[in-house]
Amino acid sequence: MTAFLKSHGTAQSPLADHWVAAGSRLVVPGRTGFPRRPRMATGDRLVLYASGWKCVFGVAEVTSEPELRDDAPQRWPWSVAVELLVVVPVLANAPPIEAIGIAPRSMSQQSHIRIEPRHLDRALEALAGVGR
Repeated sequence: MTAFLKSHGTAQSPLADHWVAAGSRLVVPGRTGFPRRPRMATGDRLVLYASGWKCVFGVAEVTSEPELRDDAPQRWPWSVAVELLVVVPVLANAPPIEAIGIAPRSMSQQSHIRIEPRHLDRALEALAGVGR
């Protein structure tokens, strides 16, 4: 299993604070997109990063190989199916990216980056701490 930090939204077009209620392709149809074919496989983990908010808002498992889809937004033609494992439905409550030991600038102009297992562990700990 490989772990990745996967960005969603941009500084200019951030996710809605109540992103689940606002509707998200992460929920229905349960996919996340990429500009190019990602090098990931079924079973990999994605730490979900809200770019405009600079916070971590969930962890998902990749449940399909990458697909080039005709019905995808033009900017994000490649996608993988995901199962959401842990999420914070209100971004104002989500932990900052620094809580997992990664600087926000690491994601500049990137749709995703590979991260170390310790970053995934720290993300899970930070997300669990939201409920305390």
